[in-house]
Amino acid sequence: MNNDENIDYPRFLIIIPKGIGDAVIIGLSMIDQIIKNDPEVSGKIDIVCTHVQADLFKHDPRIQKIISVSSELFATPDVVTWHKGILLTPEAKELLGLLISRNYETVFPGSSTPIFYWQIGSHIMGMNPLKMLRDFFALRRGVEIPLSKMTRQIVNAYFGNILPEPAVGEDIPLYLNAQSIQKAMAEVERLKELSNISESAFQLLVVASDTQSSVTRPPTHLLATGIVAILTRKPHLVVYILPSYTDSNAANNLYQALLPRFERRVFIMPHEPRPSLQEVAALIDQADVFVTGDTGVMHLAVTAKKLREDSRFLPKNTVKIIALFGGTNPCLFGYSKQTLILGKGRKEQFTLIPGIFKEAYYRKKHDFFDHITPQQLTEAIMSQLEIPPMDQLHEVACREQKI
Repeated sequence: MNNDENIDYPRFLIIIPKGIGDAVIIGLSMIDQIIKNDPEVSGKIDIVCTHVQADLFKHDPRIQKIISVSSELFATPDVVTWHKGILLTPEAKELLGLLISRNYETVFPGSSTPIFYWQIGSHIMGMNPLKMLRDFFALRRGVEIPLSKMTRQIVNAYFGNILPEPAVGEDIPLYLNAQSIQKAMAEVERLKELSNISESAFQLLVVASDTQSSVTRPPTHLLATGIVAILTRKPHLVVYILPSYTDSNAANNLYQALLPRFERRVFIMPHEPRPSLQEVAALIDQADVFVTGDTGVMHLAVTAKKLREDSRFLPKNTVKIIALFGGTNPCLFGYSKQTLILGKGRKEQFTLIPGIFKEAYYRKKHDFFDHITPQQLTEAIMSQLEIPPMDQLHEVACREQKI
């Protein structure tokens, strides 16, 4: 919200698709790029998002008003929801009345509900259909065109392309609150005490075992076998497993697979009360390495954490991320600059379904990760945990002193 509640003149409205990842890769990227083009827009942007997504924006000084709605309000890429783009529900009609009254300069349409957008009466920040087609064929050839870059290109085009072409891997700012960081730091201290590992030797591996689809969810045996090997080789490493909600057994299955051999070094985050997105993002930020599939928390992990207020509890922004890709396209959904990607190149990734639209894929019994071996995962984690030799550290220290 704007600090002065009497000033309420929004210019832009961003309606965000309902996924957690969408809130980052589209929502936060778009906010950042709009303000890069016009800094005076900061604090004059409204957001329409789900109740869950709203947690990501509530400490963001660039946002004027957060309008949170049910996740079932708009259509999605799943064809069974397309009727929502034609027949507006009572909740959608109520929201429409509110948005019309706020007289936006421009609206970004984040879902397939064209009738809804036309009735708002504001300029639509649209996508170029010809460019979308060219991007689709480029993605099928393995060209890296991440969705965050596409989003920034849409914004730049709206402003007349006065800024340089967006780069792959540009920072996506996420504003956390100090309390979430403090809570995450306290949890890490608790893990150190429980594991009885010294402060200087302690290393933390956080794992997200669950995703919203079998297309993107790494199998338990792949994660467990790869992590067992690294725990054996790294006696000061502790594993912390994030809770699972789509496949409610995913986190516990991994926990039970690791627990017998590493009882004091494997822990699981409580399922209830459900942690907020702010808390999850802050916890991942405290880790040394984060292992994940293509899921919402992957997008949270890659963001550049910021604080709105001054505080002694600061984000680290140093976690090393390993992203395992199964059936979805890492050229579109991945972050080659911020993560180490495992599994790129599978044939399904270069198809429309499930490569781009995993929501339309209904086949359940298929392993989309059989092209990744546990040894590859172990070696990837090891590479991210390795400490540079002392002579390299000495060279870095010398350079910093000269600076």
